[in-house]
Amino acid sequence: MYKINQMKIFDYIYVNVCNKFDQRPILSLFAVTVFLSFFFYSFPSVDRAATALFYQPGVGFPAARVEALRDFRNLAANLTVILPVAFSLGLFLKLVYPSKPCLFSPRMSLYFISLFLIGPALMVNGVLKSFWGRPRPVNITEFGGIWPFQEAWVIGEHGLLNRSFTSGEAATIACLLPLALFVPREWRWQVATLIGVLVVATSLNRIAFGAHFLSDVTISIGLMLTLAAALHRLFFVDRAEMLCDAALEARLTAYGQRWAADRAAFRRRSGEVLGAFTRAVGTFLTAQGAAARMVAGRIEASIGGEAMVRALVTPLAAPLSSLTGGRTVRRLSQTTPNRS
Repeated sequence: MYKINQMKIFDYIYVNVCNKFDQRPILSLFAVTVFLSFFFYSFPSVDRAATALFYQPGVGFPAARVEALRDFRNLAANLTVILPVAFSLGLFLKLVYPSKPCLFSPRMSLYFISLFLIGPALMVNGVLKSFWGRPRPVNITEFGGIWPFQEAWVIGEHGLLNRSFTSGEAATIACLLPLALFVPREWRWQVATLIGVLVVATSLNRIAFGAHFLSDVTISIGLMLTLAAALHRLFFVDRAEMLCDAALEARLTAYGQRWAADRAAFRRRSGEVLGAFTRAVGTFLTAQGAAARMVAGRIEASIGGEAMVRALVTPLAAPLSSLTGGRTVRRLSQTTPNRS
């Protein structure tokens, strides 16, 4: 009887928690993130203990040298890049070919592109890693480094470039979790579980490498899920009509047609400018050719006249020389200089 009542209590709590989460997912996820932040700040030994599980004195973090784990890290990183790149490519192709439909749902594409840009790119790598100088586990004195341990959310030294708080890879892989919302309802838990396993494995992999603390990955995941819930509300609730697929499709078609018209006008203007330039060059070359031919004609005429004089004088040179003793020839030669 006691066990039955206990199970009913747990079921009641579970149902109420799920209902509260469904009603206020943003607030619930934000509260979880705040709780995790407060917990790790209040109990920093948890971070040390979790990292110590993967550390061997004198060796370091041996998992970082396991080829299979390194390949898994590269695989997870590539998977997270494929999604936003594919969605961005789909929108770009829609602009290039405006008469064709989008490859993917335009609202879903914009949702995930916004999530990846605001979350891992801006929030984590742009803000947190830039201003919170928390050293990585491999860099602190307890695990063979030279920097002191720093609690979560504490702004540390700014001389450290390779910073730990928060985890960029955990944030990026966590952005895949909302994919479960875009599959048929019957498959959501299965897809969410599969992606969740990938998120946990990636996070543990970073901890095993000595690259992040447990607080880095958990807080990073909490922040991304909170952001994902906020963007989901914006795209699918608050601005659902303005950002629906039909409206976005029509807007992208209009932008694509306008861009196509601008490209055609640019090609026409470029052709006109190129044609005018070609004609100007042709006119210039023609004028230069005519001037060159005129100069060549004058030179040729000048050379031809002198040659005629020499041709007339030369046959008379010998007889005149015998009569005048060479003075006439010298005088004629002086009046007809040799320019050959």
